Amino acid sequence: MHSPFRRTCVALSIPAVLLLTSCSDDGLGDTDALSGVDLHFTDDGAPEVILRSPLELEEEASRVLDRGDGEDLDEEQILEVSHAVADPSTGEIQEESFSQDNPSMIFLPQMQEQSEFIYESLTDTDLTVGSEIALFEPANAETGAAATLLVLRVEGQSPAFAEGEVQEQDGELPEIENEEGVLPELLGGNDGDAPEDVSTEVLIQGDGEEVAADDQVVVRYSGWKWSDGELFDSNWPADDEEADAGPAGFPLSNLVPGWAEGLEGEQIGSRVLMVIPPESGYGEADEDAEEGTQHELAGETLIFVVDLIASAEAPQAAAPAPAPEGQPELSEEDIEEMIEQMEAEQGGAEGAEEGAEGEDAGGEDAGNDDASNEDANEEETD
Repeated sequence: MHSPFRRTCVALSIPAVLLLTSCSDDGLGDTDALSGVDLHFTDDGAPEVILRSPLELEEEASRVLDRGDGEDLDEEQILEVSHAVADPSTGEIQEESFSQDNPSMIFLPQMQEQSEFIYESLTDTDLTVGSEIALFEPANAETGAAATLLVLRVEGQSPAFAEGEVQEQDGELPEIENEEGVLPELLGGNDGDAPEDVSTEVLIQGDGEEVAADDQVVVRYSGWKWSDGELFDSNWPADDEEADAGPAGFPLSNLVPGWAEGLEGEQIGSRVLMVIPPESGYGEADEDAEEGTQHELAGETLIFVVDLIASAEAPQAAAPAPAPEGQPELSEEDIEEMIEQMEAEQGGAEGAEEGAEGEDAGGEDAGNDDASNEDANEEETD
């Protein structure tokens, strides 16, 4: 089941605060050393960390504070995690996301690559959805990092691929080998004419929120060229890869237009087949273009299979700062008058400056003219 949250931001990357400065051996450390850590919440959902005594540990440690009553964690899924960073001496909250109702998304195999300590703390402690865990990292003299107390709550988990009802293809678009949780494959060639417009077909029907054209999305995807069936891009793991880098997250507005057109209105959890003509992809090829001035896929009709894992509204542009209190509001006439006055003052200053420059330039030019006249006289004498 995919996340019930309608996010205000989405990125499938490990938040910097979760990348502790781990430098010790594997393991969970002295769990009893964190027995004096308690987590409480205010009425508005903000966390409070209570310490019975300051934490003065020399090694990293983790401890489960509360075991949730949800499903067991799956090491291959995406975790949704709320966090708080607290001063390990006082418990004072320095940063938190609990009250924002917008958990971070963590792909556990990726976390294993980044921090073995956090990975083992999440996977070797029999955690379930709803569990809360404290992690301590001592100060690091080499990097100058201060000691850190991190508290996490697992809000949910979701598969790192499309999940839903597999659909039968109608034969209008290329045939895809389609199995939930498995790398999709393009079957056979494309002998017919490519569609002139963006064309889509749902291969797996999800039941999540609908995607908007200006959303950010987290996806698994593969892309082929219609012309020869060549796979040109994919973020599914290849057979020879040691680790799965996981899904990717980006705004649809950063991609070729065909993505937004093809995915708008589709539901999270779905797998969508898209065929994108050049005008909605990388543009038509220009035979006269200089080498390197156009995309290598220009002129190509593109085939994409996309697993929609999560979406979020794109960040809104920051509103202009309000005028300071007591500052008078200016009318359009006042503003125009001020602009005219500034232009007049600037013009006068430029005129005076040009005059001074003209005198200097005139002196130099005159010297050049004298030199030219001397050259001319010498030529006539010769």
